[in-house]
Amino acid sequence: MAKFAPPEPQEFVIAFGVEAAVTGDTQFTIDFSEVVDDCLEFSYDVLGGSVAVTWSPARTGPTFTIFREGATLLRIIDEYGSSKIMIDFSTDDTVGAMETQIFPHIVISDRTLLR
Repeated sequence: MAKFAPPEPQEFVIAFGVEAAVTGDTQFTIDFSEVVDDCLEFSYDVLGGSVAVTWSPARTGPTFTIFREGATLLRIIDEYGSSKIMIDFSTDDTVGAMETQIFPHIVISDRTLLR
């Protein structure tokens, strides 16, 4: 498995205005609820190479949760009109990418291909 390369935690503050909280030895959680209308939490484990996203669009309504292992690269893309988190994945059997757009509105997409 390739080593997981996330950005420095401070980069989340710069791009999104929220801090990455340390929730374990190599685990971080970012609660975007402070800056978006919905309940959105993003977490990752550097050593484990895993990523989880939990989203409740109406704060009290249904919840969408996705968990992926085999993360190799986590990037923050902060462009004009759009700010998002991109994660690349690679396992023995699959390769893929997950995109979580934070601004201007939340959009989550996940693509996985078999090798």
